[in-house]
Amino acid sequence: MDNINKAINYNYKFDGITEVLKNDIIDLVNKNINGKVNGYLKKILEKKDSKVHIDMDIKKNKQEKYESSFRFDLDGKIIVYKNSVPFKNINDLINHAFDHLKREISDSK
Repeated sequence: MDNINKAINYNYKFDGITEVLKNDIIDLVNKNINGKVNGYLKKILEKKDSKVHIDMDIKKNKQEKYESSFRFDLDGKIIVYKNSVPFKNINDLINHAFDHLKREISDSK
């Protein structure tokens, strides 16, 4: 599978996020998919009729910090990440969510 991003179904929900930042978030999500979890997702998607779906809900709160929830559906295995403390830096939030995903996937092997 050459381009794993095309095989994944994404659903983004943004609240209080500028268009420029939305594009930056999508780019960072793609970078994490192609880096941190690429090998894991490729193995899942190699199976016939397998599906990977990622729902992301990201909002900027009144304190100018970022809150999120991520729902990763890895061919029926559901992994949920929700930050309990808002992040000042959106990059840290996205990277932390994918670090969580990677840990959850690798721990379940």
